[in-house]
Order: sequence, then structure tokens, then C-alpha cells
Amino acid sequence: MKPRAIFTKKVVTPTGKNYRRGKDMNSLAMYEDVYIVYDEKILDITKEAPGVNVQAQVNLVTPGFVDCHTHIPFYGFRSKEFIMRSQGAKYVDILKAGGGIHYTVSKVREASENDLVDFNVPFIREMMKRGVTRIEGKSGYGLDVENELKQLKALKKIKEKVSVGITPTFLGAHAVPKGKSQEEYLNELAESFDKFKDYTNFVDIFVDDGAYSVENARWYLKKAKEDGFKIRLHADEIARTGAAALGVELGAVSVDHLLKITEEDIKLIASSETVAVMMPSTSFYLGEEYAPARKLIDSGAIVALGSDFNPGSNAINDPTFVFHLAVSKLKMTPEEALTAFTLNSAYVLGVSESEGSVEVGKSANFVVWKVKELEDIPYLPSHDVVDFTVIKGEMIKNS
Repeated sequence: MKPRAIFTKKVVTPTGKNYRRGKDMNSLAMYEDVYIVYDEKILDITKEAPGVNVQAQVNLVTPGFVDCHTHIPFYGFRSKEFIMRSQGAKYVDILKAGGGIHYTVSKVREASENDLVDFNVPFIREMMKRGVTRIEGKSGYGLDVENELKQLKALKKIKEKVSVGITPTFLGAHAVPKGKSQEEYLNELAESFDKFKDYTNFVDIFVDDGAYSVENARWYLKKAKEDGFKIRLHADEIARTGAAALGVELGAVSVDHLLKITEEDIKLIASSETVAVMMPSTSFYLGEEYAPARKLIDSGAIVALGSDFNPGSNAINDPTFVFHLAVSKLKMTPEEALTAFTLNSAYVLGVSESEGSVEVGKSANFVVWKVKELEDIPYLPSHDVVDFTVIKGEMIKNS
């Protein structure tokens, strides 16, 4: 790829190859009236006119969004369930009507690998056009070894069809399969860890009321770590179970959701290197309370953002809307939200050394905006504010 450049009136970016925590999440670098010279990587940020083709003159550049928590790939919609919930139905009513996670499991089991690829690629292309340069994708809708592997194999095929980076995660322990106990199914998964090593180095588990217990999660995650996996947890979303504390105890990369954590949990997370991943669009979609991002940041925690895009509890995949909610509902500053959704989320996925900021030597992954100021992004959620996205030097037009 030949070097090229853009001229931008402003670049706003966090810096570094690690996370930013607490008040340091507000510290951004800003460059005005500069050329960004790049091929697959950023070669220079300079005020001097480069001796290469200048592709565009633009208003604002930020790092590309890194969505560190999605449930791609899934299959089928649960729109009837959404309407039922909107009209007051409880989750137990939805389950009795044939909805809930087990509906998606049945659809994923019926689908082929190629069905999963074809169904999910359009969602990813939408996200790329809106500024996402890397996503995390999870299994978790197979609930048996064969179909969990099918989801991860589909993710591998999806990688070949899109420019966006994809980090896969094994979430076999997303729910308890019908007809099995927690212990029986977790043993089955743990005995099959070697089968998943060709597809991912992350293991996740849903620890909450109606899902897995802290006691069962502890031995399962310890086994995953012994087998060389990095670990993550869906934690304390529905009830305060002690899942976040377990994540800190075991050195998890992240604990995600955290709607029900306590002041004690906040102190534990803030004193650790475990990242608190917030998904405000799920709270919005379900009409639930929001996670205490402000308290976490003020206590010195590492906070990241993700969409939690999935067919049941949150069908929102627009990063500008997640950004809006982070500012308006989580009470984050725009600077904190940008750091959380770029550098810190890249750290969660293990790619912050090469992605997550606009810096010389890092991948040429950035968003070119039609708007002029960082504050304009959360102010105008879901508007047509992205000019184009660059992923490893490739321009993805927003059209």
C-alpha cells in the first residue's frame, strides 16, 4: 500500500500503549492543522506538507471505535419479545411464550456457518461506516460444544469478508442448557477447552441470578486460566452476586455490565487492573438503571465502553448512540467517553499497543468526522456525522 495523507483541522486522541484510568481518562492529545501520513500504519503527524497524495481535507479525526463487547454472531430476531417487554411483560412471561435466549439458541443451532456469516456481515458493515474499527464477537448461543464451535468458525469466516478487526471470545457459559445442571455443563465445556484454542484466547462467563453461580464460575475460570485463556465476566447486571469481586480476585481482563455493584465493589475494581466495561445502550433498551461509571472513574477505575449488540436485550450497534448515552446517562465527559471507547477498549481486547489511538507507529485506524468538535459527537447521536472510516489504511466510505 502506497503512503497517502489527509489534512485535518483537528485530531483528538488519547495516547499510549496501555489503559488510562480515573482522571487520566480526560487527558487527550490535540493537534490542529496537521497532515496524517499513513499506509497500513500511521507514518507521521506533521504540519509540513508531505510529498504524497493528499486524499482529503477534513474537520476532525479521532481514533476508530473499538467495540469490546458484542454478541456477534447470532441468528434471527426477537422483535416480538421486544414488543411484549415494551407492553409490560416480564422475562418469565417471555420464556413461557417461547422467547428469551433459548429461542436464539434454537435458531443458531438450525443455522449453518454460512447462514451465520451472511446474517451478521451487514451489521458489521453498518458499524464500520459509523466509525468502528475493531469489534469483539462472542459465541454463547450454541450451548453445546458443537454449536459453540460453529459460531467461532463463522467469526473466522466473517473476518475474511470485512476490514474491521475481530477479536473472538468463547462464551459457552452464557446460560444453562435445558436438561443439564450448571456443574455438568461447565465440566463438559472445561473438558473441551483445547478445541477452542484454535479460535480464541478469551473465555467469558455470565455470572448472575438465573445464570452461573460465583462458586461454579470460580473453578471454571481458574481452569480456563490454567489452560492459557484470558478471562472475562458478565457481572452483577441483574443482581449483586459478587461476580465483579470474583473477577478482581482472579485477575480477569474485564468485568462487564455492573449495574448492581456496591461501593465496596467499586473500591475493589478501582484498586485493580480489571477493566469495568459499561454498556449503556442495554440499560436504555431495557429501561433499566445505568451502571455507576461516574463513581468508578472518580475512584480511579479503568473504564471501557461497548455496545453489547445482541438480539435480545440490545439491538443497538451505533457507536455514536453509545457515546451519547455515556455522556448523558453515565455522566462521563466526552474525553472520558472517547478514551473508554478507543484506547481502554483496545486494552480489553489486547490490542492497545497497536490500536486505540492516533499515533505514529499504530495501525491507521481512525474516524474522519463531518462535525468540527469532539462535543458534537455525543450531541448528535445517530446523525450522519461520519465522513469516512479508515481501517488499516483502507478508506470505508459512509454511503
